[in-house]
Amino acid sequence: MSKAIIDFSSSRFTDAGLSVNTNQIIEKMTDNSAFPDPDPSLETIQTANDNYFQSLDNAKNGTPEDTAIKNKLRKELEQLLHQVGEYVQFTSKGDELLILSAGFEVARKRETVGALPKPKTLELKPGDNKGSIRLICSTVPNASFYVFEYRELSNGDDPEWKKLVSTKHSMLIEGLTSGKQYAFRAAGGGSDDSRNWTSEIASYIL
Repeated sequence: MSKAIIDFSSSRFTDAGLSVNTNQIIEKMTDNSAFPDPDPSLETIQTANDNYFQSLDNAKNGTPEDTAIKNKLRKELEQLLHQVGEYVQFTSKGDELLILSAGFEVARKRETVGALPKPKTLELKPGDNKGSIRLICSTVPNASFYVFEYRELSNGDDPEWKKLVSTKHSMLIEGLTSGKQYAFRAAGGGSDDSRNWTSEIASYIL
């Protein structure tokens, strides 16, 4: 089901842009058989827009009071557009073409990204202190965070991977044992829990 965008705040429309957009909605909804009984009425919205448009002219070189009146009329117009937007959403039952036919924009549907590709590269650099190493992987499209894992390599059983998470595509790992060999890997992270890891890279720690 599609959603009509019913945000008419100043973050989306300039003062003049709001009036232009209102006229477009009125024009598209006039004699639109899909929306036979707008609530509020188009006449009410037109009157509010006419008053608001006049206030824009008054506020250009006017007094602080003129600006306050303009801001008040804008809020009232925003509320009317919000209400008629809810009417369009309800009457259209989420039909995208019908929403567009009323002069409203449709919110973009969220797409499921799925498992992210693995980083193309993973680079290891010695840290400034003993027992530390910095991991740097290439950026992964749509990744909201990065997961870095490491484990000590020994002749016995392979230990479990230890995990670190960062919002950046680099990570400084400290507290490792100098002279020991470790394996490292990295992956991009998102809403999907699966991970595509880089190939393991083994390195001795200074």
